[in-house]
Amino acid sequence: MEIFDFLKHLNNECIRFSEHLVFNKTHPRHLHLVGLYGTLIELAGSLIMLIDRKRRTGVPLIFRSFLEAYVDLKNLHEKAEYGYHMDAIYHEQWIKLLKEAKNKPNPYLKDISQGGNLDEQIQEHEKEFADLKNKGYNPLNVFQRFERAGMEDEYRSFYNFLSSDAHNNIRALVNRHLEIHETDFTVVYYKDEPLEDFLTYIDSTAGFLVNASLRIHGYFETGSLAEIKKLAQRLNEIRSRYQIFT
Repeated sequence: MEIFDFLKHLNNECIRFSEHLVFNKTHPRHLHLVGLYGTLIELAGSLIMLIDRKRRTGVPLIFRSFLEAYVDLKNLHEKAEYGYHMDAIYHEQWIKLLKEAKNKPNPYLKDISQGGNLDEQIQEHEKEFADLKNKGYNPLNVFQRFERAGMEDEYRSFYNFLSSDAHNNIRALVNRHLEIHETDFTVVYYKDEPLEDFLTYIDSTAGFLVNASLRIHGYFETGSLAEIKKLAQRLNEIRSRYQIFT
């Protein structure tokens, strides 16, 4: 499939172009943008591997994480203050984890609970969290993140299906494991679905990765922007030969 071959090439090119990224290591926005971009590249590579090896049940799960990372990258690229909302989530989650480790035995948090200074760590995170909230920077839920990115339609449609897969909704189980016949059905594992069934995931991954690359290399002025624009043009040419949405 032409678009799948393009995604493989694009992923390799993104890795190559990333060698030209130069950023301020002490600047949180720079660090988070580069980290989010690296996450997109690696998740795209994971998706490619799963499709190639016909382990396709994991594709929607990987793409859900990919899509959320793209939303965060887009928001952070467009507005620096979005980073404060990311900080708020960071402190909120540490507070929950540290309090769990402190208040009751949990074998999975043993190292944290025995690490000492839990009260000091909790107080420090609570102070940072309170300061952010007082300035209007609250933790954002998933919808709020999509809304800020101007991607409400994706959240109310595409993301709904992805969440069904992530939470093993009955809709997802039926799609994964049932082959429906005229009067019966068969339960199958590792259903051999045609590559064309994954066109939406492949196309969307390519599109978001190209867009993220344009944003990152434009922001950091790496000198790779012209080559990435050529990849964007090639993607549009490939897309013109098929149509996903009508």
